[in-house]
Amino acid sequence: MVTRRVKERVTGKRQGLLVHKWAPQLEILSHKSTGAFLSHCGWNLALESLCQGVPIIGWPLAGEQAHNSKMLEEEMGVCVELARGVQSTVVRLDVERIIELVVCKKGKGEEMKRKAMEISGKIRDAVREEGN
Repeated sequence: MVTRRVKERVTGKRQGLLVHKWAPQLEILSHKSTGAFLSHCGWNLALESLCQGVPIIGWPLAGEQAHNSKMLEEEMGVCVELARGVQSTVVRLDVERIIELVVCKKGKGEEMKRKAMEISGKIRDAVREEGN
């Protein structure tokens, strides 16, 4: 819930955007211009991203999210962790570096995209098989 004070600050400065409803996440993930997804690495969000073949920039906050981030990065090769936990310090240059790494069409970014697309195909095949 957006407080009145926050709303007044955003509208008064005419800076920022208040989203009052959930964003259409699957529509965004399936858009051809989406090169990466910043995620807390909850399993549902990870699956939604991978179903669309989108690499993940991880920022696990709590629970199993750190484990998921580690697995997505080290075992599956589709994630790079930006930060961990709510108290993390996130520096603009680190964000820029990670985004460039992940969306780059060569090197690690290319490999992450290839693996994410490969996993997407496997997920789709499994769903098709289940539907028979």
